[in-house]
Amino acid sequence: MSDGYGSSVDRLPRSMVKVVRAPADDSRLLMWVGRSGVRLLDFDEHQQSDRASLQRFPQNGDSSITWASVPSAFVIRAGRDDERAIGDYLREGGDVVIMWSSLALPSVLLSAAEASARISEIMATMPLLWLYRPDRGLVLERNYFEDTVTVARIPLG
Repeated sequence: MSDGYGSSVDRLPRSMVKVVRAPADDSRLLMWVGRSGVRLLDFDEHQQSDRASLQRFPQNGDSSITWASVPSAFVIRAGRDDERAIGDYLREGGDVVIMWSSLALPSVLLSAAEASARISEIMATMPLLWLYRPDRGLVLERNYFEDTVTVARIPLG
């Protein structure tokens, strides 16, 4: 992990992570890993997902997307924070990368179905988070502070 990235794996929902015995060549006795169907991304994988999604949008100081500066043609849905809207976003198959507003929590990769089954726990983890659909070129931002859920197509380039 790089500069604290992933240092608070224990704050992820317990349905996503577990503690296992570390390999013999590791200095730790125990370590956190993703449960079946959940993969914790390393820092390079996180950066790759971040560059392919969030970094394509203008951002505020808290890392939230500056939606007022995003052309409306990219915005698919913008409304109140609503678990049903997130469920609709996850309805179609494929993978989802969840990125949190704190780098202390590692980004995770899981199927949309797995994310949908854990959506209440995921939303309770951090007030600001993003669900990136690499296969569909979409990002969802859930911002508890502003009571919003916004879905947009990721600008190319």
